[in-house]
Amino acid sequence: MSDKDSKTEEATPKRLSDARKKGQISKSSDLNASVSLFVFTILASLLGQYLYINGRRYMENYFTIDMSNIELTSATAGTLLMESIVQYGLFVFPVMAIAMLMGYLVNIVQTGFLFTTKPIIPDIKKLNPIEGFKNIVSAKAMFNLVKNLLKLILVFYIAFNNLMDSAKQIMNSGNIGTEKLFFFLMDFVKELTMDIVFIMIGLGILDYVMQKRDYKKNLRMSMQEIKDEYKEMEGNPQVKSARQQKQREIAMGRMMADIPSSTVVITNPTHIAVVLRYDTEIDQAPIVTAKGADLLAQRIKEVAKEHDVPILENKPLARTMYKDVEVGDYIPMDLYKSIAEILALVYEMNKKKKYKI
Repeated sequence: MSDKDSKTEEATPKRLSDARKKGQISKSSDLNASVSLFVFTILASLLGQYLYINGRRYMENYFTIDMSNIELTSATAGTLLMESIVQYGLFVFPVMAIAMLMGYLVNIVQTGFLFTTKPIIPDIKKLNPIEGFKNIVSAKAMFNLVKNLLKLILVFYIAFNNLMDSAKQIMNSGNIGTEKLFFFLMDFVKELTMDIVFIMIGLGILDYVMQKRDYKKNLRMSMQEIKDEYKEMEGNPQVKSARQQKQREIAMGRMMADIPSSTVVITNPTHIAVVLRYDTEIDQAPIVTAKGADLLAQRIKEVAKEHDVPILENKPLARTMYKDVEVGDYIPMDLYKSIAEILALVYEMNKKKKYKI
């Protein structure tokens, strides 16, 4: 089985996140362009009067300049050109800005907010001629070729039909005056553009679906890759086991160190040992400082004997505390009565200097 065929699993969240950080996302540039063109056409139609008045003023200002009083040099020509560009930009800026903003918002809807410099970093792999040839003859390249040919044919067909339908009006448009001619052309361009835009949006949506499908397909993983990723995230099982063993050793050493300052050890008597401390100066209630079963319970009792810590047998209490109370936790209130009896016995033993071993 080839490496490609083995990649049958959907990409994990980590794989998707890593790809996104590298700038690998699915989006359709055609959809962005078509929505921007749609918004621009609508705005141009709504702001027709604004564009006509400001456009006419612009042409009057720069086509009626008295050049007899101006020495035409490269400097003055540059100044006039810059002023012309600025003035032109000012009256078309609202329409262009809103259209660009809509294109940006469509891009955000497709991909979410993303800022990364990875795609512009030089990559020697991109110069590989073999990979380049594979991209040229790939299914994706063929889809893009068919899509672009389809767009070209549809745009040409729509434009030709619109021109044929409006041929008579266009031929007679020279006799209707400047203002009427402007709005006639606005209506004609709007109708033509809207016909094209709806086709473009449909193709853009199709392109986005195909881009999304291709993106997910390219990020598919094999079971081995998923396992390797899990090991990377969780750590090698052997290293993890060793770390957990070390943590247990540290915790056990801390428990053993707390036994000498504890008050009493309550046992099962052979399988369980739970160590309690109750110092009225530092403890709000009796607290479990250590616990263990089997060999660990035996070790706890040995340390307790070495430091003269009382060891008392109470099977139900030992089992309950071992099961329900963690090391470092205060005992629950429902055990207060039983613990109080144990502590009273310990205090009495200490008073009489007698220990039960």
